[in-house]
Amino acid sequence: EARKLGYLLTVRQAKKEIRDFSPDIIHAHYASSYGLVAAFACRRGYYLSVWGSDIYDFPRKSLAHRLAIMFSLKRAEWILSTSRAMAVESSRYTDKTIDITPFGVDMSLFSPEKRLRSAGDGRFVIGTVKALEAKYGIDVLLKGVAKVFELRPDIHLEVRIAGTGSQRQSLESLAANLGLSDCVTWLGFISQQQAAIEWANMDVAVMMSESESESFGVSSVESQACGTPVIYSDIPGLMETANDCGTGICVKRGDINSLADAIIQLHDDDAMRLRKGEEGREFVKEAFELNGCFERILASYHRNAAFQNGLAS
Repeated sequence: EARKLGYLLTVRQAKKEIRDFSPDIIHAHYASSYGLVAAFACRRGYYLSVWGSDIYDFPRKSLAHRLAIMFSLKRAEWILSTSRAMAVESSRYTDKTIDITPFGVDMSLFSPEKRLRSAGDGRFVIGTVKALEAKYGIDVLLKGVAKVFELRPDIHLEVRIAGTGSQRQSLESLAANLGLSDCVTWLGFISQQQAAIEWANMDVAVMMSESESESFGVSSVESQACGTPVIYSDIPGLMETANDCGTGICVKRGDINSLADAIIQLHDDDAMRLRKGEEGREFVKEAFELNGCFERILASYHRNAAFQNGLAS
């Protein structure tokens, strides 16, 4: 909370910067931090993008937090959200129209062409690229893998997990206790270029997030762009990015048995796995291609600029 108060100490400096720079557009990000700074610093219309924890977690802490978010959203002239699910959540605190401007993915970077493995190498590789924090359900992934080995010891399953975070040590201990040390590779922090290679060389990507504050499934979009089908939990922000199960398999959050069943199903049915991978890339290309997503934001800028000009004329 001291960190949040620290943002408010920058209001005077923000006012000065806006006055000196005189930008055509002001766009603040995160309603609970920079959005509050903008609420106090801006004397004209500005944009505010909500991102996730600022809408799902922050206003639920106390009445004061809720009022702060309502004030932040009220002061913004235009509000943007990366997902429909988060726009719905934001509507609990404002009656303003919210534009949907999802994250975009570079389809040339995240591509099946990055796959280096040869067909029929006898391995079945699954994994994820996420922060190693409790809300992302990496423990559920590990327990699901242990269940697969219990049910189907014949599957040559390999697990690759990229990311850093406060749960690294406890997750490694969990993997050891489950007898998974030999099949799990911990990659640590990797670049986007490395992530593209990892996704493309997996047979299945797994996102078992447990918190609705994951407002948009960036990992889901990236892996599908690589032609890799996804298994994901029933978090609204994730479900939006997987085309209502058409490009993957949705399981109830925390459901280890269902996760294991989904892994086995995709292992056993090559045709379904390949079809979902191909359909996933086409879905992402249509809905989340990088330039198209930028165009949505630019359209919002131009539309509202025309509106402002109309008021001024």
